This record gives sequence, structure tokens and C-alpha cells, in this order.
Amino acid sequence: MDQETAISMRAGNGTAREILQSMGDGGVTRVQLDALHEDFVDMSKSSWRDLASTLRRLGLRASGIDFLVPPMWWEDQPERTLQALICAVGMSEAIGNVPIGTRFDETSEVAENAIAVGQHAGVLLSMHGIAPPEDPQVGWHLPLALLAKEQRPMKTLVEAKQGPMAIRLRGEIVGDSTLEYEGNQVELRELRGVLDAMRWNPIPIIDSSGSEASVLCKAWQVAGPW
Repeated sequence: MDQETAISMRAGNGTAREILQSMGDGGVTRVQLDALHEDFVDMSKSSWRDLASTLRRLGLRASGIDFLVPPMWWEDQPERTLQALICAVGMSEAIGNVPIGTRFDETSEVAENAIAVGQHAGVLLSMHGIAPPEDPQVGWHLPLALLAKEQRPMKTLVEAKQGPMAIRLRGEIVGDSTLEYEGNQVELRELRGVLDAMRWNPIPIIDSSGSEASVLCKAWQVAGPW
């Protein structure tokens, strides 16, 4: 597995320990952790330190943490959701202040509180979406499944005000390097050419596991670097 490519633990099954052990045994070196995994809910500071030790023992580095609650949670359960984010921020601090990928309405008061929580701890929040956030202090995770739905996906990317810090990959590979998801396609060679031209170097995060992740990783490598 490419050392610069991260694999999301959200695609795995089993306990957190089982998923991470499987990744380590399979040659994965970078992992995108899932703050919503049931084993990570209500963890203590000592448990976060234990997680950091487990990652080191397995030869894994955390590329970041996913806190991908449904956006409606921020409206329906704002206090509970914010408290859960605070726990995710604590996890991030324990493993090296890695960024947290999330989703919320940027214009809401809750969003301001969430961003403030991250900034106070020195942890960057990064929004999932087709376009970068308006706030320059918030990062951007770009799911290719969303980009593929655009009529002119590369034009959409080039016109972005800032580059993505992570590219999220899922779907099937057609040919050597064409990613297909729900009937929409993105040519990875063209994508990597645009990223190279714009001097953007996002982390590729694969939202799949097992053989599917291996195929996606290989296609990403075939498509570049330029």
C-alpha cells in the first residue's frame, strides 16, 4: 500500500482494535480514524493515550479523524453534538493534533462554536463538500463522489478559492484510472494533472477496505505523480 495514501477505518468491520490490527497486518501505514466508532465514544484521556500507543505499535500514522455526523444533528442536538466533537478534538490532541473532517452549516452559531473549540486546541476542522469553506481557517475535504456529479468537474476544481487538504476516494475503477461512482466518472489522470498544475498536494483518503482499497490505491498511483 502506498505510504502516502490513507485508508478510512469507516469502511472496516469489527471492533476498533480489530480494524486497526487488520490494517497493520495488511501493510497500511496511514489511517483515517472514525470518531463515531462505538469503541471511541466516551473515551477518557488515558484511553486516548492508549490509542496513540496502539497506533505506534501497529506501525500506523493517523492522517486525521472523521466526525461525520449527519448535518441535522447540529440543529436537533446541538449541545450533545458539540460535546461529541469536543471528545474528537481530545482524541486528535492525543495523537498529534491531526485535522478533523466534519460537516455543518458554516453560517450557524453552532458552527462558530465548533470552529472555536478546534482552534482553542490547535486542531484544524476540515469541511466535506464540493467547494471549499468560506472561512480560510477551516480546511477542505473533497469527496470525488461529489465532484463526479459536476457537469465539468475539473473546471469546478480549478475555480476553487483554495485547494483541498484531502481527496476522498470511493467507487469502482474503469480501465486504468477512471473512477466511477453511481454512474458518474472522474478521470484520475486529469484530476492529478490539475492538482499538480495548481501545486496542491492533498492527502488521498480511500473510503473503502480490502481489495477495493488496493484497486483504488493502484489507480491513484497509475494516474500520477506528474
